[in-house]
Amino acid sequence: MFKRIFWMGTGMAVGASGAFWAKRKAEEALEQLLPEQVALRAAESAKGLGATVRQAATEGREAMRSTEAELRARVEARTFVGDAPKPEPKAAPSPTTSPRPRRTSRVPRETGAGAVARRRARR
Repeated sequence: MFKRIFWMGTGMAVGASGAFWAKRKAEEALEQLLPEQVALRAAESAKGLGATVRQAATEGREAMRSTEAELRARVEARTFVGDAPKPEPKAAPSPTTSPRPRRTSRVPRETGAGAVARRRARR
């Protein structure tokens, strides 16, 4: 008999505490979804978003400038305007370097079998 009373009391205590805990969690969730709380969170995230966008724009500009400088250096190395620089004396010319001076501009070339035949005829 005492076992039944003990287990019935234990069950009631566990049930009451579980209901209290569930009620408290539901109220906390409801409080977070109130319009005032939602507006406060939206305002805070908007402030953070503005700072994040400014930082991303700054980083993007820096990356753009460094990439542009790199590309300009590549173009300058590839194209040359003016007198050709005097080559440094070497013991023997390497077979990969061309003895011809660099062109000042690039001219588009025709491609195809007919273009090859016309170039050969001009020589």
